[in-house]
Amino acid sequence: DEAFRVAEEKGLNGTIILAETQTSGRGRGSKTWLSPYGGLWFSIILKPKISPLIISIITLLSGLAVAETIKESLNLDAKMKWPNDVLIDNLKVAGILCESEIFKNKIKKLVIGIGVNLNIDKEDIEGLDIEATSCKIESGNEVNREKFLAHFLQKFENYYSKMIFPSELESIVNKIRKIIIPIGYYVEIKVEDKKLSGYAFDIDDSGSLLVRIDNQIKAFTSSNIEYIRIIK
Repeated sequence: DEAFRVAEEKGLNGTIILAETQTSGRGRGSKTWLSPYGGLWFSIILKPKISPLIISIITLLSGLAVAETIKESLNLDAKMKWPNDVLIDNLKVAGILCESEIFKNKIKKLVIGIGVNLNIDKEDIEGLDIEATSCKIESGNEVNREKFLAHFLQKFENYYSKMIFPSELESIVNKIRKIIIPIGYYVEIKVEDKKLSGYAFDIDDSGSLLVRIDNQIKAFTSSNIEYIRIIK
């Protein structure tokens, strides 16, 4: 909310807003996001000249940049869970939320909110209603927040600047495919009070999840599902 206010008042493309903690951190839908001291909580304000139809790709490439930063700086194997989580050993370590304002089919502004459980201790995570971890818990060491953020921003800027080129976008999507869950699994998806099940086999170039249901291929976006879970 604060990032959107700044975007409205100053509107500087590329502005980054950092928080020591958040009292009203939000995830997808109505979910809350615990944001205590020790985490990395920040938002990026952008004015991308892309179709609103591929906003989901920005969420995914943000997750890719987080996962690769964890891998390269901490030597920990991180995966993405479609549509907006980053996991270590199936435990949530980061989340991404993209919110946009669209006018006449053009993106007026886009705010990417990113939360990384960086130096969060076990006692701060215990009791949550989700299975989570932190980079500190998994690596056994305190993580330098400034270096981690700089590493992430370098990777994010590289992907973001290239995504407007079709061949580069295809390369980015291929990288995402290699680390994203639940590709290769049977899943249950809740959409508009209906539960559907099928085989998740790919994502398309817009970031939609492709699921084979009763011999039909259906594309799902993060905006039209309530939840997704692996069933086998």
